[in-house]
Amino acid sequence: MGLLMPEVQVNGSFTDSLTALISRRYFANFAAVVDMEQQNYRIYFNEGSLILADSMSALKGIPNVYFIDDAELHKSFTILTSQASAGKNMNFAVICSDPSELLQDFMSHYSVIQAAGGIVFNKDHEMLFIKRNGVWDLPKGKIERHEDQRAAALREVMEETGINHLNISEKVGTTYHSYFEDDALLVKETHWYFMAASSTHFTPQQEEGITEVVFHPIEWYQTDEFKSYASVHDIIGKALTSQQTTA
Repeated sequence: MGLLMPEVQVNGSFTDSLTALISRRYFANFAAVVDMEQQNYRIYFNEGSLILADSMSALKGIPNVYFIDDAELHKSFTILTSQASAGKNMNFAVICSDPSELLQDFMSHYSVIQAAGGIVFNKDHEMLFIKRNGVWDLPKGKIERHEDQRAAALREVMEETGINHLNISEKVGTTYHSYFEDDALLVKETHWYFMAASSTHFTPQQEEGITEVVFHPIEWYQTDEFKSYASVHDIIGKALTSQQTTA
C-alpha cells in the first residue's frame, strides 16, 4: 500500500474533451440527482438512509421518507442501523437551514473513516467498474496517514485496478455510508475525483476481493445487470450532472 507512483496530468486535453462529451449527451437525464452545491447530505446504511436537506425538493423521488427534527437525529439513526430495520428501505429526513453544520455535529458522535476513489473514463468515453466481493463498485479505499485526498484516490485506483497511467482532474463530490466492523458502528466519508485512463491493462487486486475490472458504456450503470450500492449510483449521477458546470 502506498508504494505505486502515478503518472499524473491535471486537466489534460483528454479530460477536457470527455467533459464536453458527457455534458452534451447526459446532462438532461441527471439534472435532478443531487444538489450541486452539496447542501444536502445522505448517510446510507444498507437500503436505508439519513437525509439532511435544506429543502423538500431534495427528497424528490425518494420513497418511504419519515420526517424528524434535530433532536431525533441520533435516535432515528439507531433505528436505521438496528437489526429490526434490516432489509427495509427506510429514509429519515431532517429539513434545516444549515445541513452542513448539522452533518458536522452528527459526524462528531461517530468514528469516521476517511476514504477516496475515482470516477474513471477511457478514451472511448466508457466508465470503469470493478466487482468487489461479488458486487459492482467503483475503485476506492482508505486514506493513509499523512496522505491527502487526491494522492489517496490515485493510489487506490492504481492498486485496485492495476492501471498506472491516469489523469486526475476536479473533485466530483463526497458520499457517506455507515457499517458495523467488530460491533463498532463506523461512518465512511469517501471523496471522489474524476480521472482518465490511457492504459487498457488491468490487474484486479484479488486480496481486496476484486475479481473483475472493466470499462462499460456509461448507460450500463442504469441496467439491471449493474447491481451496486445506492451511494455508488448517487455519485455516478452527480459525476454526469456536474459536467454541465465545467463544459
